[in-house]
Amino acid sequence: EALRDLATQRDAVMPLQLAMLLADDEALAERQRFEIAARLGSEAADHAGRIHQQLVADLHPMLRLPLAALAFPVLRLRPRPQLDAFMDTVHAVVNADGEVSLFEYCLGRLLTVQVRESLDPARYSHFGPRKPAAVKHELALLLAVVAQAGHDDADGARRAYLAGMLRVLPNEHLAYAPPADSVLALDDVWGPLDRLDPLAKQVLVEGVTAAISNDGRISVAEAELLRTICGVLHCPLPPMLERG
Repeated sequence: EALRDLATQRDAVMPLQLAMLLADDEALAERQRFEIAARLGSEAADHAGRIHQQLVADLHPMLRLPLAALAFPVLRLRPRPQLDAFMDTVHAVVNADGEVSLFEYCLGRLLTVQVRESLDPARYSHFGPRKPAAVKHELALLLAVVAQAGHDDADGARRAYLAGMLRVLPNEHLAYAPPADSVLALDDVWGPLDRLDPLAKQVLVEGVTAAISNDGRISVAEAELLRTICGVLHCPLPPMLERG
């Protein structure tokens, strides 16, 4: 309840989002707090540090993105200069160690979409005329990243990928080829996939769900990717996550 309350407080939503990105390694976390203080002030950095301790103690990793999402409506109400400074800080905190984890990517991408669209809502279309066959390579890349994130072994990942492809593009035969840069490769798919028509987006989510469900379990990484996919592509969450 205390964390839920933070998500509704105007002065706490930015430190809350940044707290989720702070590392458990103290040396790295100190560099991240320095980046926050340099851009938003030492009070925001200290607040984020205190919230991070609370998150570590009280929040299951599966609930990180749902908690972040609770704060999005309040975050979007902040003035443009504050949002610009906040997003600059998010970028600095994520890249403080030169690496981007799956969770950092997911939260960063969702924040980008939320802030970008709050600043210029008329510019961004949520649907377009495209059909799945027109973006088959983007769909294959997306499903490959999802499959790779959910499996330690290549055979299991390949089976999950094929289960998703069978739902989305049953007549196509695109080999499982996970990208070398993993989740960062998704930067190239969001634009084309967001221009799918509504029915095609529904099928896309069904395909991702089929890939995730192929082994009968859902990992934290898979849940975070699915939430990110639905958020970035403006799709409703499937029942498996709405119950979570």
